[in-house]
Amino acid sequence: MNIFITGSNGFVGSRLMWFLEEKGHEIWGIDNSDICLREKHPHTIIGDIRNIKDLRKFNDKHFNLIIHCAAAKHDWGITKESYYSNNEYGTKVLMEYASEQKINKVIYYSTVSVYGHKSVPCDETGKLQPDNEYGASKLAGEKVIEKWLKQDSKRQVIFLRPSIIYGPYNYANMYNLINMMHRKPWITIGNGKHIKSMISLENLVEMTDFIISRMKPGLQIFNTLDKPYISVKRLMEIIALNDGFRLPIIRIPLFFAVFGGKIFDILAFITKKDLPINSDRMKKFDTSTEYYSEKIREMGYVQKHTIEDEIRKTCKWYLKNLKKKNKYLFYNIHSIYYTF
Repeated sequence: MNIFITGSNGFVGSRLMWFLEEKGHEIWGIDNSDICLREKHPHTIIGDIRNIKDLRKFNDKHFNLIIHCAAAKHDWGITKESYYSNNEYGTKVLMEYASEQKINKVIYYSTVSVYGHKSVPCDETGKLQPDNEYGASKLAGEKVIEKWLKQDSKRQVIFLRPSIIYGPYNYANMYNLINMMHRKPWITIGNGKHIKSMISLENLVEMTDFIISRMKPGLQIFNTLDKPYISVKRLMEIIALNDGFRLPIIRIPLFFAVFGGKIFDILAFITKKDLPINSDRMKKFDTSTEYYSEKIREMGYVQKHTIEDEIRKTCKWYLKNLKKKNKYLFYNIHSIYYTF
């Protein structure tokens, strides 16, 4: 199959490029950044999905499937306009290109953030109530694709909704927790008994490969998460099993953390800047994000990689690359709150 991957230099897209090629597919990709943290695939072209001229550079490839990974994503520092420009408008242009090229199959990497951060377990039937701009803009991207889907009964769409994605070469949430537990594991927030859904990159790309052969006309939606669904406390215990990592010594009650975050709320108001620390993000750290992904397992998917094994790989990678300087490194209090 000829597959077109957007965001092909990103954490997920770059792994998909090599993984699906190994499965025998012809792979091409586009990314608006030339930076790739792992080995860059030679079939990646630098371009912007919001510019249809860049997409038309692939007109001779005759793609059967688009896997749409490109997105603006972060917990802070990105404007509302940027979220929607990339996640909604970029998807709209991509679907126009799909129509031009008569590509009828699309897999869209969405997010569990379209449900919002709920305090109760949530599967694919959960109400869509995003509570941040990232989730809302990704939901807007879903709506664009749903509109495109309805224009032709032959079209086939799958929405994959992962939670935290972790593994080597990722410098986001899991990295911050691992970094904190290696460097100065003094403080954490709350008792850690709440569930935090997540998925390793290796399990995610295997889920993607599994679902490609099961596409059919219409829309299918799958949450994509590792099992078992574990608590933050259990996750930290798994990390601490690896040499070089320790559990935090002091646990701060959520009330005090939120109070401290309000100081940064005031600073953000005065400076008119979206600071990385605030009271809402402190609350988020101690809020359960418990999502279920039983639907894809009922279809026959079997998880090959355990959480313990994937955390072990990530910790080994972290230690190996510890001395490398990079702009993604976070320290101390930033790591404490920003983990999840």
